[in-house]
Amino acid sequence: MTCLYYNSNLNEYSTKRFRRPSKCPPVDNPYVFADFVKDYDAPPFINKIFKNGKDVILAYFGILANASNMPGYLGGCGSIGDSLLPYPYAYELLTPSLQAQMPLEEFIHSFQGIGHITLLNLHKAFHPGTTNFNTCYYMFEIESITGPSALEQLTTLRIGSYFVYHYGIISTTFNAVSGWKISKISSLPEDFLCAPDHGWIYSATSLVTFVYKDWYELITQIDQVKHEGNIVYVYASNPKASYRFDFIRITNGYDILLHENVCIKGTFQKMNLLKPQDQQLKLSILNPDLNLNFSNFGLQK
Repeated sequence: MTCLYYNSNLNEYSTKRFRRPSKCPPVDNPYVFADFVKDYDAPPFINKIFKNGKDVILAYFGILANASNMPGYLGGCGSIGDSLLPYPYAYELLTPSLQAQMPLEEFIHSFQGIGHITLLNLHKAFHPGTTNFNTCYYMFEIESITGPSALEQLTTLRIGSYFVYHYGIISTTFNAVSGWKISKISSLPEDFLCAPDHGWIYSATSLVTFVYKDWYELITQIDQVKHEGNIVYVYASNPKASYRFDFIRITNGYDILLHENVCIKGTFQKMNLLKPQDQQLKLSILNPDLNLNFSNFGLQK
């Protein structure tokens, strides 16, 4: 088995991918709110024990997909979705420590102005440890539908509903009694008007070239760029080693670095190659930007 790739086409940077809404189909999700609905009002509402972190995240967004908290916001033509009913169910998928930081009322309020949520991407993110198997991290991207507030309607005459996009990291934690739960959600808003006019950070090949070749002198060349759906693999090397950098292309066209891999005995293995001052260049829990919770839905404050 080899980790070397050649015959690369490096001219993959195109401005046409920016400033466009999502064409990505939703993540295939086996869960919907109807799977959990009870005919009583007192918790606990969910008795299922989730066996892995991905499963509990799918359940979380499956429950929240059709929830809406739109009083005071424009959108729809009557009742919207399942209204506030799903929120207490989704709340039960958070760890007790996260619930202690965000009471149910605050959790519901954090979705103010959100009428629908679609999960667009869900992928395993970098785990900086090697021994803590009770924690897993996932990159996620969502599309939500919102509308202007009553004040905006009066002051700007803005009407209609519109789509907004966020991406980030969800941390999940395992407990022997309760199974997997969500322990933290950190997200960043997607901007559609910055790239491609400013900077190089939005292109996978540019980031690999500037950081790993020019700054770190770790690679001497890019060997191949490979696309699999919205995943971008950049293969690079120097005379003694081969590397693979895994990116995900999100809705606004940005290539977001998820994993750095080094070829060891014919197999790519995940490593943390970025220096401490450059961790903001990769979407992981080591990224300091994720401590800034910009969005307003279900986030730890």
